[in-house]
Amino acid sequence: MSVGRWDEVVFQHMIDLPSCDCVFCSTREKETGRTRLYLIFNERRRIYVRNGIRDAWDEVQDEQEYRHVRARFDDAIVERKIPCFSTVMDGIKNSEF
Repeated sequence: MSVGRWDEVVFQHMIDLPSCDCVFCSTREKETGRTRLYLIFNERRRIYVRNGIRDAWDEVQDEQEYRHVRARFDDAIVERKIPCFSTVMDGIKNSEF
């Protein structure tokens, strides 16, 4: 991701994947309007960003980017202003984390 772009990320949707201990998140960059997809792992404390050009998930290596995305993720959960869903054995359900 371009330097400085991740500091303008706004979380749009989240899907909790308890069987994987991660959350799939869609975000939007304020300045460009581009969509960014993240996989945020809870226990492993790792974040991956989708690289559509390479059709792969890249681990966020930059410490500043990691801290900012994680902080915005934590804020979004506390604020509860975006759609959040959870996968469970009997399908996808609306969730409040």
